[in-house]
Amino acid sequence: MRLLRFFVQARPRQWGWLWLLGCWLAVWAELELLTDSRNYYGPMWSPVLLLAAGAVLCGCALGFWLRRPAVAPAAEAVLRRVPVAGLLLLLGGGWVLSVQAPAVATRPVSLNYSDVIVILQTYVSRFRSGEVVYRYLTNLSYPLFPNHLPMQWLPYVPADALGIDYRWWAMGLLLLLGFGAYQLVLVRQPLSWLEFGLKALLPAYFVVRLIQANPDIYSLTCEPTIICYYCLLAASVLGRSAGLQATALVLCLMSRYSVVFWVPFFLWVLWREVSPRHALVVAGLTGAGILGVYVVPFLSHDWTIFSHALAEYRIATLGEWSRSSGTDLPVHVFGGTGVASWFYTYGPESISERITLLQRTHVVVSAGVVALVAWLYYRLRHRLDYRLAALIGLKLYLATFYSFLQIPYLYLTSLSLFISLFVVMTVGFRRAPEAPTAVAGHA
Repeated sequence: MRLLRFFVQARPRQWGWLWLLGCWLAVWAELELLTDSRNYYGPMWSPVLLLAAGAVLCGCALGFWLRRPAVAPAAEAVLRRVPVAGLLLLLGGGWVLSVQAPAVATRPVSLNYSDVIVILQTYVSRFRSGEVVYRYLTNLSYPLFPNHLPMQWLPYVPADALGIDYRWWAMGLLLLLGFGAYQLVLVRQPLSWLEFGLKALLPAYFVVRLIQANPDIYSLTCEPTIICYYCLLAASVLGRSAGLQATALVLCLMSRYSVVFWVPFFLWVLWREVSPRHALVVAGLTGAGILGVYVVPFLSHDWTIFSHALAEYRIATLGEWSRSSGTDLPVHVFGGTGVASWFYTYGPESISERITLLQRTHVVVSAGVVALVAWLYYRLRHRLDYRLAALIGLKLYLATFYSFLQIPYLYLTSLSLFISLFVVMTVGFRRAPEAPTAVAGHA
């Protein structure tokens, strides 16, 4: 309570520079802990520091915005920045593709490198030929029941038809849609031209740093597509469009379950701050999207698909946790990106029991973070714009959710870093002098 009182009572002008500095140091620490300094502090403390950096970023952004009215630039200023944002998006995209090219060229799609893309290709092939998608895969060295939701593989149907490598398609979606949404929000932030330019190139810089430090991260997976979805979600949170919010929620929920605990909080905030009708429209469109993408075309034909997928996750986790020989420990568990290493080291004697303990802790902690965010929002609702509260809550939730994954793959953990882009985007060193508005997001 004392900490909360400090945040509430602090004068914005007095502490603004401190909150800004804290935001930038926190996001820099996140990037370092996923790139050059990954596992530098050991597999036990590196993930703790990574989670702490995400929490500090949220706390500093909250401190920056309390009792500070947001301002929006004039329409003319927005129009002037749109072509510049487009140019910087193209330059950043070219930079990313030039760094990604060698990694893709030296890693052909093969089970010798990774099974993820081969599995996605099987889904797409079955879908295009009219076969049943969700049945056992027989082209792997092990039996596997499909455990990927539709929006993990449906976006690659056009790529498959055009003969385009899925990895290039995934990166293209991220650069055009995900980072394009980021730029559309950025042009509406009342920042100086220098800060605008630097922040416009920040997404590309993050991707380049991740690839340079870990060439396998996006050359053996199609994770950029999922990151694209969450960039769209973050952009929709800062906007007012029910259609965009529902679309982003469908894309995220139908690719992974990661955001599921945060969704009720977001709908509650929309109900309170916008209108019950707006919240019901978002909920209704999201439900309709889930029915149309997953339930009707796939799940309704075999209601065991969902339980089969959960069972496969458990089998995969047991396999990863059991991959140790002699003094070697499971590499993905002790990769420095998740707290699974603590449960592996100090959990019950049985590996299965350790995994169960982590799974239960994961649920409790994720739900607990959402409850904390909801409480903070309610206490500070008169001093903080609801969209900023929802975005900060999304960042804190995802940082926690991915920290407690049973298999904390690096490419999965990297997703939370891109939500940090939207958080630091909203804070600035120099605000424009126009009249205050609700938030400097897009309409």
